[in-house]
Amino acid sequence: MKKNPKSGSRRFNNPFPKAPAGLGFVRGDLLVDAASAPSQSHTAGQGFEVRWQAEPGRAGLQVFHATEPERALWSTIPGSAFVSAAFGTDSFEESRGSFAIHDTIDVLCCHQTVEQVTIAWPSETFVAPKRPPSQVDADGVRPGSRGPCVIVAGCLYSDPKLAREQFAAFRTLSSSSSGPTAASSPSSPFYHPSQSHLRLESRGCLRLFSQEQRVAVRYWLVFFECRDHQLGFSVSLQQPARFETFCQAGAYVVARASSAVVPEAAHDPKSRTTTTTLNRSLSGDDFESEAREHGDGSGEHWLWSEAPVSAFGRRAVGNDGAEPRRLHSFGRKRSFRRSISVADFRTCSLFDKCLTGSSSFLAELANAGRVLTPREQQLVQLPRLNRIQITFSSDPSERFFGFGEQFSHFNLKGKRVPILVQEQGLGRGDQPITALANMVSNRSGGAWHTTYAPVPYYITSQMRSLYLEGFEYSVFDLTRSNAVQVQVHAGYMQGRILHGKTPADIIRQYTAAIGRMRELPAWITQGAIVGMQGGMQAVRKVWQKLRDLDVPLAAFWLQDWVGQRRTSIGWQLWWNWEVDRDHYPGWEQLVTDLRSHGIRTMAYCNPLLAPTHEKPNRRRDLLAEAHSQDLVVTDQLGSPYMIPNTSFDAAMVDLTNPAARTWLKNILLDMIQTGVRGWMADFGEALPLDCSLYSGEEARTVHNQYSELWAQLNREVAEEWEATQKGRRLDEGEDEDEKLVFFMRAGYRGSPRSSTLFWEGDQMVSWQRHDGIKSAVTGLLSGGLCGFSLNHSDIGGYCTVDIPLVRYRRSEELLLRWMELNAFSTIFRTHEVRLLSPLHR
Repeated sequence: MKKNPKSGSRRFNNPFPKAPAGLGFVRGDLLVDAASAPSQSHTAGQGFEVRWQAEPGRAGLQVFHATEPERALWSTIPGSAFVSAAFGTDSFEESRGSFAIHDTIDVLCCHQTVEQVTIAWPSETFVAPKRPPSQVDADGVRPGSRGPCVIVAGCLYSDPKLAREQFAAFRTLSSSSSGPTAASSPSSPFYHPSQSHLRLESRGCLRLFSQEQRVAVRYWLVFFECRDHQLGFSVSLQQPARFETFCQAGAYVVARASSAVVPEAAHDPKSRTTTTTLNRSLSGDDFESEAREHGDGSGEHWLWSEAPVSAFGRRAVGNDGAEPRRLHSFGRKRSFRRSISVADFRTCSLFDKCLTGSSSFLAELANAGRVLTPREQQLVQLPRLNRIQITFSSDPSERFFGFGEQFSHFNLKGKRVPILVQEQGLGRGDQPITALANMVSNRSGGAWHTTYAPVPYYITSQMRSLYLEGFEYSVFDLTRSNAVQVQVHAGYMQGRILHGKTPADIIRQYTAAIGRMRELPAWITQGAIVGMQGGMQAVRKVWQKLRDLDVPLAAFWLQDWVGQRRTSIGWQLWWNWEVDRDHYPGWEQLVTDLRSHGIRTMAYCNPLLAPTHEKPNRRRDLLAEAHSQDLVVTDQLGSPYMIPNTSFDAAMVDLTNPAARTWLKNILLDMIQTGVRGWMADFGEALPLDCSLYSGEEARTVHNQYSELWAQLNREVAEEWEATQKGRRLDEGEDEDEKLVFFMRAGYRGSPRSSTLFWEGDQMVSWQRHDGIKSAVTGLLSGGLCGFSLNHSDIGGYCTVDIPLVRYRRSEELLLRWMELNAFSTIFRTHEVRLLSPLHR
């Protein structure tokens, strides 16, 4: 992924930036042959039924559960393509944890054929998931294919004419053995008009796609029952093939085959046609005529099968009147490439006119030492498509909820919802603060859809539900009244369709798979959690006032236990996770005194490390330690990737590195040893999309996952410490079953499984819809549907602005109303405002 130059480095930026460019709603033709794929119904697993309707103009799929055979859980739009794919390149803009991804599409294959609908048992199917589900779901159930899988297969084409030509050839061959079939005429437009600007670009010295080339790719859509009431689905693609406008029948040039292969293949009914063709070629007569026709008398053979073209075979079809052909397999266990021991793909007079998509075969030749021609090298380097879209129907009155913490809208119907963990921004569309924030720092104002905790999952008013597995960037396009389109930035898609008769049923099924939050300890709900900063004397002074007023207290949350520094936005913390003994002299005594009154002490940490060369009283330089041990994420040159914050930069601990995880866990355990019994585990959303990771994975894939890794690390710390307390002699005020609590703002699908508590991040001190008190209510509701069941917001909001003409101040009325709101949320925690000024704190 390419990073755009930082426009944020300019003195002023665009206060109203355009929405990032991307692939809009894709439409395409659906071509169906009722002879080869007639209407049928199959059982998927033990509890689901997949129905295929092949009626011309109304062809489509529907999914039902056995207990409700009349209510479709998922269905495609009759007569329209429901699988499409693309090759794209993306770039991004980043500003202090906020991201904007711009997508440029090089080729779009949106015209779909359905050539086969069948069933296969898990042990037989060749369409094994490339990225299987988790070995064990959160509740211990092992998901897998139970019973038969339903497979829908065909091809995707970039050009509607090519799709019709190739499908007509397929139908001709299919009807030769089963009789004539009715023609299917395309009915839907090529693609949405907004996509007519698609650009085909060069990538370095190699032109991967050009306007003269037409591209096709095979797809497989597989349905398999994962567990009760959960139907898994996956979409996979094969290597794309390039169709030249002048291509003829595809052909492979091979040396004479080993005679031992022929009798073995003859016993396989599926290879009988190929064997017959091979025997005829080896007999000499037919081969000689073919060799003379192609001007090649070298004794080498053109081998092909006249079996019907299928998505299950290697396709080689021409558009100049030549008969379509399929390169077949010699048996189930021995593929064509492996059966011909001395295979050789050669340049000949026909090569420039032939169609071949077998770049993997050419790669094998290259690995074997064959010197490839420039044309062959180009085929080897043809990339796989890296965008997949599935499209399905929606009732115009259907409402969509979920998608993680969504702060602006509870019903997302009519919206385009990107799923990317990121800083939500300052204002999120509320004006004038959003424009002001964008002007100061590029796109830092956010938008209605930016959120710390998005989830690729929804539940609808008609009790339909779906979620995606994996961590790739995805987009749910709900802008059409009758359709939903889900796009994943990968060459593979996997997810689950959930069945339930009520919202509670669906949420129960969903959280059983992804994980549920553990019960909070009693101590955290026994009073207010007072969030404050200021050092030892300030804390004791406030505590005394609250004691005089007889206010029930659960904890003091002291972010500044690490010390404070002044920055461009006021006072911030030193991101060097150790007690600042100057700011809190006698820290352990303060913790003990509070505990003697039943009050816990909570602290703050995050997975970033800041330079501390200006901090006079540090005992450890954690950034220097991590750098020396290669524990932080790096840039492409191997240097620590320094992420801008306000007036300082920070490096992020690489949680894909086991050594880094152990190192950071020990630091958090040292914090707990000082008496801390809870903490804010902040950030987790800022992993750069262009960094390098220890694991070797692409940062764009790990970005969403990082928040889950951060939650897992904190949970491991909590459980390891709790395990050491069993059987230990209790100190004054301690419980026998002491539990720790950490709360997070960044999250993804599996975060509830690990995190003990969430909070909604940094709202403005305002009444506004997108980033004020109203947004806190919406976020609690949408997040709760997605498993974020224990959640709360900062009482009174957090972000303030106090400059001429633009002032956001926490009023007394707002503070009181927010206190009333949080009295009905999980915990009651106060927070001082970001900028210290004469406000209600």
